[in-house]
Amino acid sequence: MFVFEIQKYLFILARITSFIVVAPGISHRSIPNTSKVAFSLLLSWFVYSSVPDIGIYEHTLLFVISMLREVIIGLAMGIVVRTAFAAVEMAGMVVDFQAGYAMGALFDPVSGTNASAYGRLFYWIALVVFFVGGFDHMLYTALVDSFGQIPPGEVLLENFRVDRFIYVFANSFKIAFSIGAPMILVLVTSDVTMGLISRTVPQINVFMLGMPLKSLIAMVMFLLILSTIMNMAAQNLALIPDYLQQVLGIFR
Repeated sequence: MFVFEIQKYLFILARITSFIVVAPGISHRSIPNTSKVAFSLLLSWFVYSSVPDIGIYEHTLLFVISMLREVIIGLAMGIVVRTAFAAVEMAGMVVDFQAGYAMGALFDPVSGTNASAYGRLFYWIALVVFFVGGFDHMLYTALVDSFGQIPPGEVLLENFRVDRFIYVFANSFKIAFSIGAPMILVLVTSDVTMGLISRTVPQINVFMLGMPLKSLIAMVMFLLILSTIMNMAAQNLALIPDYLQQVLGIFR
């Protein structure tokens, strides 16, 4: 009986820990690893009583394979959630490219990647909307419910389908361009306008005038549509349960 309880708890802990490692918010590098481990242990303890009974694996190899399956499920769920945030950040990166800020990307020690100005700004907007809008509660509720949909402790992956991942990533690209479209359209229009000015009034140095002007236009446009960006970010984060269902369908 003691072995059964230990294995059951380890299966739950493996899925929750692997999810927390990659999920936005709690996986941030500014949060101490001790806090992440404590949160994983505590959440696993609360989930333990709601998980149905599972079989005991006496063979070590089967137990390890089953643990690996739980890790894969947790990582898949975390990556899908991170993809929803990446869609918003991608919109900012496209705006950076059009505004000329992409060449000024610097290494961000927090994320471990090269970060541009609007890309990181859009990411933090999404993170603020995530917590203020209560999407974090929805996320952890979906994580707990996943144990009811996919009981821990199984070994095989019977219905693995790549098209579910393709759906999530394709939809993220569509949302990214939808969020960045207003600013991109205005910046492209400003490029066309300055091109016409350079042809009609050659005395104006458009190259020297273009960069600061585009920066000003991008900033003003961002402030004008900030509420729209936040609303669209919230609509994107609201799709996380659908994304998780798509991914969980792979392991059923």
